[in-house]
Amino acid sequence: MSTIKDIAKAAGVSIATVSIVLNGKGRERKISQETQQRIYKIAQDLNYVPNQSAKKLRSAKKDSYAIAFYWATDFRINYLARITLGIQEEIMKQDKAIHLTVVPYKVDQLQKQLDAMQNEFFNGIIIANMSNKDMDYLNSIHIPCPVVLFNRESDKYSSVTMDNYTIGCNVAKHFIDKGIFDAGVLTHDTSFPIMRTWMQGFLDTFAKAGHPVPETNIVLCDTSSSSAVEATKKLYAEKRMPRSLFCESDVLAHGVLYACHELGVAIPQDMEVFTIGINMAEFNDYAIPSLSRVDIPMGEIGQHCLHLMVDLIEKKKPNPTVQFVEGKEIIGQSSPR
Repeated sequence: MSTIKDIAKAAGVSIATVSIVLNGKGRERKISQETQQRIYKIAQDLNYVPNQSAKKLRSAKKDSYAIAFYWATDFRINYLARITLGIQEEIMKQDKAIHLTVVPYKVDQLQKQLDAMQNEFFNGIIIANMSNKDMDYLNSIHIPCPVVLFNRESDKYSSVTMDNYTIGCNVAKHFIDKGIFDAGVLTHDTSFPIMRTWMQGFLDTFAKAGHPVPETNIVLCDTSSSSAVEATKKLYAEKRMPRSLFCESDVLAHGVLYACHELGVAIPQDMEVFTIGINMAEFNDYAIPSLSRVDIPMGEIGQHCLHLMVDLIEKKKPNPTVQFVEGKEIIGQSSPR
């Protein structure tokens, strides 16, 4: 196996510089981005593995892999079951022993959790729900094992993702095709990049159709159904209820349904609602009315992440490899055709 000395020689830098960069301290020690990227590339080309990890790798059983799954401990923890079920199904298909460890972390604090786990060895790491700050940190370091990102594209890491911008565009087209141009968005705070992409696709499509969504119709709330209830009641009290509403998650959509029921606002007669389906299908199919949505195939993405990870570990796929999955449009009663 290659060593830090081999990397230093190939990069034309000192062993100390290589050590600093591979330990994620390059930016802190003011080592140029160009030098850092050169070191990372050489380390990857030489299949460099840190000494402690290399020792554990040599002692690991053949066809036995330890994989970490990093998942943010915000409201999206409710969706973890759907993903782990998909990962579990893929593990059962694999003809090898795979040990999965779910590692919780706080949004914007991925660095802290990765640093805390640096003495643990994993053959691969799957990471979900990164904020932009978390993504910047990932791009600044070298991780000596394969990494697969869950629904997030990257030039550096492999990923299983969706065309999230098009998802937002398609929701907008659904309303526009029905001749509904008075639209609003119920959105979470700005720490969720994927949701920002959904909203941007939605807003851009309405703008291109000549019906831009006014800023007053973009309503910010937190991640709870109760917050959506309050936001909907405020819109109603201020006589600003749009004819159609795009909710960035079904958690928010359920809050909208509850508020409208209390207010006597008929859905879809008075206002139509379309959302992104992240919860189990039953939660949305048996809502009253049932929710129209683009269902995010959490389990399928989880399956693909695990399968891709094994392929990367066994060097059957190049890094980075990006795989796309599609969401399923489900038309319920809240916004019929």
